[in-house]
Amino acid sequence: MEQRRSSVKSINILSASQWKAAVALTGAALVSFSLSAAARADDLAVWDDQTYEGQSAVIEQLNKDFEAAHPGVTIKRTARTFDDMKLTLKLAVSAGNGPVVTKVNQGAGDMGAMVKEGLLLPVDDYIKKYSWDKRQSDSVLARDRWDGPKFGVGKTYGISGLAEIVGLYYNKKILDDAGIALPKTFEELLADLDKLKEKGVAPFMMGSAKQHLALHMIGAIDQAHIDASNRAELDDLIYGRGGSWNTKGNIESAKLVQKWAQGGYFYPGFEGISGDDAVQLFISGQGAFLISGTWYFGDMQHNQDIGFMAIPAPKGITKPLSVGGVDLAWAITSLAKDQKTQDLAGEYIDYMVSEKAAETWANASYLPATSLAADAKPKLTPLLSAGIEMWKTLNANDALGHYPDWSSPTMLKTIDDNTPLLLSGKITPEAFVDAMDKDYQAYLKGQK
Repeated sequence: MEQRRSSVKSINILSASQWKAAVALTGAALVSFSLSAAARADDLAVWDDQTYEGQSAVIEQLNKDFEAAHPGVTIKRTARTFDDMKLTLKLAVSAGNGPVVTKVNQGAGDMGAMVKEGLLLPVDDYIKKYSWDKRQSDSVLARDRWDGPKFGVGKTYGISGLAEIVGLYYNKKILDDAGIALPKTFEELLADLDKLKEKGVAPFMMGSAKQHLALHMIGAIDQAHIDASNRAELDDLIYGRGGSWNTKGNIESAKLVQKWAQGGYFYPGFEGISGDDAVQLFISGQGAFLISGTWYFGDMQHNQDIGFMAIPAPKGITKPLSVGGVDLAWAITSLAKDQKTQDLAGEYIDYMVSEKAAETWANASYLPATSLAADAKPKLTPLLSAGIEMWKTLNANDALGHYPDWSSPTMLKTIDDNTPLLLSGKITPEAFVDAMDKDYQAYLKGQK
Protein backbone atom coordinates (compact mmCIF):
# COMPACT_ATOMS: atom_id res chain seq x y z
CA MET A 1 0.00 0.00 0.00
CA GLU A 2 1.51 3.19 -1.10
CA GLN A 3 0.53 6.78 -0.61
CA ARG A 4 0.06 9.07 -3.55
CA ARG A 5 -0.55 12.69 -4.31
CA SER A 6 -4.11 13.88 -4.11
CA SER A 7 -4.50 15.30 -7.60
CA VAL A 8 -5.85 13.28 -10.50
CA LYS A 9 -3.58 13.28 -13.49
CA SER A 10 -4.44 11.66 -16.80
CA ILE A 11 -1.78 11.53 -19.45
CA ASN A 12 -1.86 10.33 -23.01
CA ILE A 13 1.83 10.44 -23.55
CA LEU A 14 2.29 9.97 -27.28
CA SER A 15 2.14 13.20 -29.23
CA ALA A 16 2.71 13.32 -32.99
CA SER A 17 6.26 14.52 -32.51
CA GLN A 18 6.95 11.80 -29.96
CA TRP A 19 5.57 9.25 -32.37
CA LYS A 20 8.02 10.36 -35.05
CA ALA A 21 10.83 10.26 -32.53
CA ALA A 22 9.79 6.81 -31.41
CA VAL A 23 9.80 5.51 -34.96
CA ALA A 24 13.24 7.02 -35.51
CA LEU A 25 14.57 5.18 -32.49
CA THR A 26 13.03 1.87 -33.39
CA GLY A 27 16.01 0.19 -35.03
CA ALA A 28 18.42 0.60 -32.14
CA ALA A 29 15.83 -0.16 -29.49
CA LEU A 30 14.84 -3.42 -31.14
CA VAL A 31 18.37 -4.66 -30.82
CA SER A 32 18.62 -3.52 -27.21
CA PHE A 33 15.51 -5.21 -25.93
CA SER A 34 15.36 -8.30 -28.17
CA LEU A 35 11.62 -7.94 -28.49
CA SER A 36 9.23 -8.96 -31.22
CA ALA A 37 10.08 -7.54 -34.60
CA ALA A 38 6.57 -7.94 -35.91
CA ALA A 39 4.99 -4.58 -36.75
CA ARG A 40 1.68 -4.07 -35.03
CA ALA A 41 -0.95 -1.37 -34.97
CA ASP A 42 -2.22 -1.51 -31.41
CA ASP A 43 -3.25 0.81 -28.66
CA LEU A 44 -2.44 -0.47 -25.18
CA ALA A 45 -4.46 1.26 -22.46
CA VAL A 46 -2.29 1.38 -19.33
CA TRP A 47 -3.11 2.80 -15.90
CA ASP A 48 -0.37 3.44 -13.37
CA ASP A 49 -0.12 5.20 -10.04
CA GLN A 50 3.28 6.83 -10.54
CA THR A 51 2.09 10.42 -10.14
CA TYR A 52 5.11 11.80 -8.29
CA GLU A 53 7.18 13.93 -10.64
CA GLY A 54 10.28 11.74 -10.48
CA GLN A 55 8.36 8.47 -10.80
CA SER A 56 6.21 9.77 -13.62
CA ALA A 57 9.31 10.77 -15.58
CA VAL A 58 10.65 7.22 -15.30
CA ILE A 59 7.38 5.68 -16.48
CA GLU A 60 7.20 8.03 -19.43
CA GLN A 61 10.76 7.12 -20.39
CA LEU A 62 10.04 3.38 -20.08
CA ASN A 63 6.86 3.73 -22.13
CA LYS A 64 8.74 5.68 -24.76
CA ASP A 65 11.41 2.98 -24.94
CA PHE A 66 8.80 0.23 -25.18
CA GLU A 67 7.03 1.99 -28.04
CA ALA A 68 10.29 2.54 -29.83
CA ALA A 69 10.89 -1.21 -29.69
CA HIS A 70 7.34 -1.99 -30.87
CA PRO A 71 6.45 -0.29 -34.14
CA GLY A 72 2.74 0.44 -34.30
CA VAL A 73 2.12 0.11 -30.58
CA THR A 74 0.84 3.20 -28.77
CA ILE A 75 0.71 3.32 -24.98
CA LYS A 76 -2.41 5.16 -23.86
CA ARG A 77 -1.26 6.12 -20.39
CA THR A 78 -3.47 7.25 -17.52
CA ALA A 79 -1.73 8.11 -14.24
CA ARG A 80 -3.86 8.20 -11.10
CA THR A 81 -3.09 8.64 -7.45
CA PHE A 82 -3.26 5.63 -5.18
CA ASP A 83 -6.58 6.74 -3.71
CA ASP A 84 -8.09 7.67 -7.08
CA MET A 85 -6.96 4.37 -8.56
CA LYS A 86 -8.63 2.57 -5.68
CA LEU A 87 -11.90 4.42 -6.29
CA THR A 88 -12.11 4.03 -10.05
CA LEU A 89 -10.21 0.97 -11.32
CA LYS A 90 -12.69 -1.79 -10.60
CA LEU A 91 -15.62 0.27 -11.83
CA ALA A 92 -13.83 1.19 -15.05
CA VAL A 93 -12.86 -2.39 -15.87
CA SER A 94 -16.37 -3.60 -15.02
CA ALA A 95 -17.82 -0.98 -17.34
CA GLY A 96 -15.50 -2.02 -20.16
CA ASN A 97 -13.68 1.28 -20.56
CA GLY A 98 -10.72 0.77 -18.25
CA PRO A 99 -7.14 -0.33 -18.84
CA VAL A 100 -5.81 -3.51 -20.41
CA VAL A 101 -2.70 -3.26 -18.21
CA THR A 102 -2.96 -1.69 -14.80
CA LYS A 103 -1.30 -1.26 -11.47
CA VAL A 104 -3.45 -2.75 -8.70
CA ASN A 105 -3.04 -2.77 -4.94
CA GLN A 106 -2.42 -6.24 -3.55
CA GLY A 107 -4.65 -7.45 -0.79
CA ALA A 108 -8.31 -8.15 -0.34
CA GLY A 109 -9.61 -4.65 -1.03
CA ASP A 110 -8.47 -4.34 -4.62
CA MET A 111 -6.70 -7.30 -6.21
CA GLY A 112 -8.72 -9.85 -4.22
CA ALA A 113 -12.01 -8.17 -5.12
CA MET A 114 -11.12 -7.92 -8.81
CA VAL A 115 -10.00 -11.55 -8.97
CA LYS A 116 -13.24 -12.60 -7.33
CA GLU A 117 -15.22 -10.82 -10.05
CA GLY A 118 -13.06 -12.16 -12.88
CA LEU A 119 -11.66 -8.73 -13.74
CA LEU A 120 -7.99 -9.78 -13.70
CA LEU A 121 -6.26 -12.52 -15.69
CA PRO A 122 -3.65 -14.83 -14.17
CA VAL A 123 -0.12 -14.18 -15.37
CA ASP A 124 1.42 -17.56 -14.54
CA ASP A 125 2.02 -18.36 -18.20
CA TYR A 126 4.02 -15.15 -18.57
CA ILE A 127 5.94 -15.86 -15.36
CA LYS A 128 7.04 -19.11 -17.00
CA LYS A 129 7.60 -17.58 -20.45
CA TYR A 130 9.73 -14.69 -19.22
CA SER A 131 11.21 -16.35 -16.08
CA TRP A 132 9.93 -13.65 -13.77
CA ASP A 133 10.37 -16.12 -10.92
CA LYS A 134 14.13 -15.91 -11.57
CA ARG A 135 14.04 -12.12 -11.15
CA GLN A 136 11.96 -11.94 -7.97
CA SER A 137 11.63 -14.28 -5.01
CA ASP A 138 8.69 -16.61 -4.53
CA SER A 139 7.74 -14.87 -1.28
CA VAL A 140 7.40 -11.59 -3.19
CA LEU A 141 5.33 -13.17 -5.98
CA ALA A 142 3.11 -14.82 -3.33
CA ARG A 143 1.74 -11.36 -2.52
CA ASP A 144 -0.02 -11.41 -5.89
CA ARG A 145 -1.58 -14.87 -5.55
CA TRP A 146 -5.24 -15.65 -4.98
CA ASP A 147 -7.18 -18.91 -4.83
CA GLY A 148 -10.77 -17.74 -4.48
CA PRO A 149 -10.83 -15.90 -1.15
CA LYS A 150 -7.44 -17.30 -0.11
CA PHE A 151 -4.59 -14.79 -0.30
CA GLY A 152 -0.97 -15.78 -0.91
CA VAL A 153 -1.74 -19.08 -2.67
CA GLY A 154 -3.13 -20.13 -6.03
CA LYS A 155 -2.76 -18.35 -9.36
CA THR A 156 -0.63 -15.23 -9.69
CA TYR A 157 -2.29 -12.02 -10.84
CA GLY A 158 0.55 -9.53 -11.00
CA ILE A 159 4.16 -8.59 -10.48
CA SER A 160 5.72 -5.38 -9.22
CA GLY A 161 8.49 -3.20 -10.56
CA LEU A 162 9.55 -1.49 -7.34
CA ALA A 163 10.49 -2.72 -3.90
CA GLU A 164 9.17 -0.86 -0.89
CA ILE A 165 10.35 -0.57 2.68
CA VAL A 166 8.78 1.62 5.34
CA GLY A 167 11.59 2.96 7.50
CA LEU A 168 12.94 5.92 9.42
CA TYR A 169 13.99 9.02 7.49
CA TYR A 170 16.28 11.30 9.50
CA ASN A 171 17.82 14.74 9.01
CA LYS A 172 21.48 14.32 9.95
CA LYS A 173 22.12 18.05 10.28
CA ILE A 174 19.28 18.51 12.75
CA LEU A 175 20.48 15.55 14.79
CA ASP A 176 24.10 16.79 14.74
CA ASP A 177 23.02 20.28 15.80
CA ALA A 178 21.12 18.71 18.70
CA GLY A 179 24.10 16.55 19.65
CA ILE A 180 22.22 13.33 18.89
CA ALA A 181 23.70 10.21 17.29
CA LEU A 182 21.62 7.88 15.16
CA PRO A 183 19.64 5.54 17.43
CA LYS A 184 20.74 1.92 17.46
CA THR A 185 17.81 0.62 19.48
CA PHE A 186 14.17 1.57 19.89
CA GLU A 187 14.93 2.67 23.42
CA GLU A 188 17.59 5.07 22.10
CA LEU A 189 15.07 6.42 19.57
CA LEU A 190 12.63 7.20 22.39
CA ALA A 191 15.37 9.01 24.31
CA ASP A 192 16.34 10.99 21.20
CA LEU A 193 12.77 12.15 20.73
CA ASP A 194 12.69 13.51 24.27
CA LYS A 195 15.97 15.39 23.73
CA LEU A 196 14.74 16.91 20.48
CA LYS A 197 11.49 18.01 22.09
CA GLU A 198 13.38 19.63 24.95
CA LYS A 199 15.44 21.60 22.42
CA GLY A 200 12.30 22.85 20.66
CA VAL A 201 12.78 20.73 17.54
CA ALA A 202 9.84 18.81 16.09
CA PRO A 203 10.94 15.18 16.67
CA PHE A 204 8.59 13.77 14.02
CA MET A 205 7.16 15.30 10.88
CA MET A 206 3.58 14.18 10.49
CA GLY A 207 0.57 15.06 8.36
CA SER A 208 -2.71 13.31 8.94
CA ALA A 209 -5.14 15.32 6.79
CA LYS A 210 -4.58 13.09 3.73
CA GLN A 211 -2.63 9.99 2.76
CA HIS A 212 -1.45 7.44 5.25
CA LEU A 213 1.61 8.55 7.26
CA ALA A 214 -0.03 7.69 10.59
CA LEU A 215 -0.99 4.21 9.36
CA HIS A 216 2.60 3.56 8.30
CA MET A 217 3.93 4.85 11.63
CA ILE A 218 1.68 2.59 13.69
CA GLY A 219 2.32 -0.45 11.51
CA ALA A 220 6.08 0.13 11.33
CA ILE A 221 6.47 0.50 15.09
CA ASP A 222 4.40 -2.59 15.77
CA GLN A 223 6.26 -4.74 13.26
CA ALA A 224 9.70 -3.52 14.42
CA HIS A 225 8.81 -5.25 17.70
CA ILE A 226 8.23 -8.59 15.94
CA ASP A 227 11.18 -10.89 15.33
CA ALA A 228 11.13 -12.72 12.01
CA SER A 229 11.12 -16.02 13.91
CA ASN A 230 7.70 -15.05 15.30
CA ARG A 231 6.11 -13.67 12.12
CA ALA A 232 3.56 -16.48 11.64
CA GLU A 233 0.83 -14.63 13.56
CA LEU A 234 1.14 -11.55 11.34
CA ASP A 235 1.32 -13.66 8.17
CA ASP A 236 -1.88 -15.45 9.19
CA LEU A 237 -3.66 -12.13 9.67
CA ILE A 238 -2.61 -10.71 6.32
CA TYR A 239 -3.28 -13.86 4.32
CA GLY A 240 -6.76 -14.27 5.85
CA ARG A 241 -5.92 -17.43 7.76
CA GLY A 242 -7.30 -16.07 11.01
CA GLY A 243 -6.12 -14.49 14.25
CA SER A 244 -6.79 -11.15 15.85
CA TRP A 245 -5.50 -7.60 15.54
CA ASN A 246 -6.37 -7.14 19.20
CA THR A 247 -2.91 -7.84 20.56
CA LYS A 248 -0.77 -6.23 23.22
CA GLY A 249 1.74 -5.16 20.58
CA ASN A 250 -0.83 -3.35 18.46
CA ILE A 251 -2.33 -1.63 21.49
CA GLU A 252 1.08 -0.51 22.76
CA SER A 253 1.97 0.88 19.33
CA ALA A 254 -1.30 2.81 19.18
CA LYS A 255 -0.69 4.12 22.71
CA LEU A 256 2.77 5.38 21.80
CA VAL A 257 1.60 7.17 18.65
CA GLN A 258 -1.30 8.74 20.54
CA LYS A 259 1.15 9.91 23.23
CA TRP A 260 3.38 11.48 20.58
CA ALA A 261 0.42 13.19 18.91
CA GLN A 262 -0.86 14.70 22.13
CA GLY A 263 2.49 15.32 23.77
CA GLY A 264 4.03 17.68 21.23
CA TYR A 265 6.23 15.17 19.41
CA PHE A 266 4.65 15.91 16.01
CA TYR A 267 5.08 19.01 13.86
CA PRO A 268 2.58 21.67 15.00
CA GLY A 269 -0.66 21.66 13.06
CA PHE A 270 -0.13 18.17 11.69
CA GLU A 271 -3.89 17.54 11.73
CA GLY A 272 -4.34 20.01 8.87
CA ILE A 273 -1.33 18.91 6.82
CA SER A 274 -1.48 16.21 4.15
CA GLY A 275 1.08 13.44 4.08
CA ASP A 276 2.64 14.74 0.89
CA ASP A 277 2.91 18.28 2.29
CA ALA A 278 4.47 16.85 5.46
CA VAL A 279 7.12 15.20 3.29
CA GLN A 280 7.89 18.50 1.59
CA LEU A 281 8.20 20.19 5.01
CA PHE A 282 10.58 17.44 6.08
CA ILE A 283 12.67 17.91 2.95
CA SER A 284 12.88 21.61 3.76
CA GLY A 285 14.36 20.74 7.17
CA GLN A 286 11.37 21.23 9.45
CA GLY A 287 11.60 17.95 11.39
CA ALA A 288 14.16 15.46 12.68
CA PHE A 289 12.47 12.16 11.78
CA LEU A 290 9.72 10.93 9.45
CA ILE A 291 8.41 7.38 9.10
CA SER A 292 7.43 6.46 5.55
CA GLY A 293 8.49 4.43 2.57
CA THR A 294 11.17 4.23 -0.08
CA TRP A 295 8.75 5.63 -2.68
CA TYR A 296 9.83 9.08 -1.46
CA PHE A 297 13.53 8.50 -2.33
CA GLY A 298 13.23 10.58 -5.49
CA ASP A 299 11.91 13.56 -3.53
CA MET A 300 14.12 13.08 -0.48
CA GLN A 301 17.36 13.04 -2.48
CA HIS A 302 17.02 16.80 -2.97
CA ASN A 303 18.16 17.32 0.64
CA GLN A 304 21.62 15.83 1.15
CA ASP A 305 21.15 15.85 4.94
CA ILE A 306 18.39 13.23 4.74
CA GLY A 307 19.21 9.59 5.40
CA PHE A 308 17.16 6.40 5.69
CA MET A 309 17.36 3.44 8.06
CA ALA A 310 15.22 0.67 9.49
CA ILE A 311 13.10 1.45 12.53
CA PRO A 312 15.49 0.56 15.37
CA ALA A 313 14.42 -2.63 17.10
CA PRO A 314 13.95 -2.92 20.85
CA LYS A 315 16.51 -4.88 22.82
CA GLY A 316 16.01 -8.63 22.40
CA ILE A 317 14.72 -8.45 18.81
CA THR A 318 17.53 -9.48 16.46
CA LYS A 319 15.68 -9.72 13.14
CA PRO A 320 12.86 -7.15 13.28
CA LEU A 321 10.23 -6.98 10.59
CA SER A 322 9.96 -3.89 8.40
CA VAL A 323 6.65 -3.02 6.77
CA GLY A 324 7.00 -3.23 3.05
CA GLY A 325 7.18 -5.50 0.09
CA VAL A 326 6.57 -4.22 -3.36
CA ASP A 327 4.65 -1.45 -5.01
CA LEU A 328 1.29 -1.94 -6.70
CA ALA A 329 1.46 -4.88 -9.08
CA TRP A 330 1.35 -4.73 -12.85
CA ALA A 331 -1.66 -6.82 -13.89
CA ILE A 332 -3.68 -7.71 -16.99
CA THR A 333 -7.40 -7.01 -16.88
CA SER A 334 -10.28 -8.92 -18.40
CA LEU A 335 -10.44 -6.22 -21.11
CA ALA A 336 -7.59 -8.07 -22.83
CA LYS A 337 -10.10 -10.17 -24.77
CA ASP A 338 -7.89 -11.96 -27.30
CA GLN A 339 -4.57 -13.78 -27.12
CA LYS A 340 -2.76 -11.12 -29.17
CA THR A 341 -3.77 -8.38 -26.74
CA GLN A 342 -2.93 -10.53 -23.75
CA ASP A 343 0.49 -11.32 -25.18
CA LEU A 344 1.20 -7.65 -25.86
CA ALA A 345 0.17 -6.87 -22.28
CA GLY A 346 2.47 -9.63 -21.01
CA GLU A 347 5.30 -8.29 -23.13
CA TYR A 348 4.75 -4.78 -21.74
CA ILE A 349 4.80 -6.04 -18.15
CA ASP A 350 7.92 -8.07 -18.90
CA TYR A 351 9.68 -4.90 -19.94
CA MET A 352 8.44 -2.99 -16.87
CA VAL A 353 10.04 -5.61 -14.58
CA SER A 354 13.14 -6.16 -16.71
CA GLU A 355 16.74 -5.57 -15.67
CA LYS A 356 16.80 -2.62 -18.07
CA ALA A 357 13.80 -1.03 -16.33
CA ALA A 358 15.35 -1.79 -12.94
CA GLU A 359 18.46 0.14 -13.92
CA THR A 360 16.35 3.07 -15.12
CA TRP A 361 14.55 3.15 -11.76
CA ALA A 362 17.85 2.91 -9.89
CA ASN A 363 19.33 5.78 -11.89
CA ALA A 364 16.37 7.88 -10.72
CA SER A 365 17.11 6.84 -7.10
CA TYR A 366 14.21 4.41 -6.73
CA LEU A 367 14.50 0.88 -5.35
CA PRO A 368 13.72 -1.73 -8.04
CA ALA A 369 12.15 -5.09 -7.13
CA THR A 370 14.04 -6.84 -9.91
CA SER A 371 17.74 -7.42 -9.32
CA LEU A 372 20.10 -5.31 -11.39
CA ALA A 373 22.14 -6.94 -14.13
CA ALA A 374 25.64 -7.96 -13.15
CA ASP A 375 27.14 -5.35 -15.47
CA ALA A 376 24.72 -2.58 -14.50
CA LYS A 377 26.32 0.58 -13.18
CA PRO A 378 23.51 2.74 -11.83
CA LYS A 379 24.21 6.05 -10.16
CA LEU A 380 23.53 5.11 -6.56
CA THR A 381 22.57 7.91 -4.21
CA PRO A 382 23.26 7.40 -0.48
CA LEU A 383 19.52 6.92 0.04
CA LEU A 384 19.29 4.21 -2.60
CA SER A 385 22.43 2.49 -1.32
CA ALA A 386 20.87 2.37 2.14
CA GLY A 387 17.62 1.02 0.67
CA ILE A 388 19.38 -1.70 -1.31
CA GLU A 389 21.30 -2.88 1.76
CA MET A 390 18.10 -2.93 3.82
CA TRP A 391 16.31 -4.88 1.09
CA LYS A 392 19.10 -7.48 1.04
CA THR A 393 19.05 -7.82 4.83
CA LEU A 394 15.27 -8.10 5.06
CA ASN A 395 15.13 -10.80 2.40
CA ALA A 396 18.05 -12.69 3.97
CA ASN A 397 16.28 -12.60 7.35
CA ASP A 398 12.79 -13.32 5.97
CA ALA A 399 11.86 -10.09 7.72
CA LEU A 400 9.80 -8.27 5.11
CA GLY A 401 6.58 -7.30 6.86
CA HIS A 402 3.13 -6.43 5.56
CA TYR A 403 0.83 -3.49 5.02
CA PRO A 404 -2.02 -3.93 7.55
CA ASP A 405 -4.62 -2.71 5.04
CA TRP A 406 -4.08 -5.81 2.89
CA SER A 407 -5.91 -7.92 5.45
CA SER A 408 -9.50 -7.08 4.44
CA PRO A 409 -11.31 -5.17 1.67
CA THR A 410 -12.33 -2.42 4.09
CA MET A 411 -9.31 -2.27 6.41
CA LEU A 412 -7.74 0.79 4.77
CA LYS A 413 -10.93 2.81 5.28
CA THR A 414 -11.32 1.51 8.84
CA ILE A 415 -7.79 2.58 9.72
CA ASP A 416 -8.07 5.93 7.93
CA ASP A 417 -11.40 6.69 9.61
CA ASN A 418 -10.11 5.89 13.08
CA THR A 419 -6.54 7.21 12.95
CA PRO A 420 -7.56 10.90 13.28
CA LEU A 421 -9.76 9.95 16.23
CA LEU A 422 -6.84 8.14 17.87
CA LEU A 423 -4.42 11.02 17.34
CA SER A 424 -6.90 13.56 18.71
CA GLY A 425 -7.64 11.44 21.77
CA LYS A 426 -11.30 10.95 20.88
CA ILE A 427 -10.92 7.18 21.06
CA THR A 428 -8.62 5.03 23.16
CA PRO A 429 -5.84 2.87 21.69
CA GLU A 430 -7.90 -0.14 22.72
CA ALA A 431 -10.90 1.17 20.76
CA PHE A 432 -8.67 1.84 17.72
CA VAL A 433 -7.36 -1.72 17.69
CA ASP A 434 -10.83 -3.08 18.41
CA ALA A 435 -12.15 -1.31 15.29
CA MET A 436 -9.46 -3.01 13.21
CA ASP A 437 -10.27 -6.39 14.66
CA LYS A 438 -14.03 -6.02 14.20
CA ASP A 439 -13.39 -5.20 10.54
CA TYR A 440 -11.16 -8.25 10.18
CA GLN A 441 -13.45 -10.68 11.98
CA ALA A 442 -16.40 -9.56 9.84
CA TYR A 443 -14.29 -10.22 6.74
CA LEU A 444 -13.33 -13.69 7.94
CA LYS A 445 -16.94 -14.49 8.75
CA GLY A 446 -17.95 -13.50 5.22
CA GLN A 447 -15.43 -15.94 3.75
CA LYS A 448 -17.04 -18.97 5.41
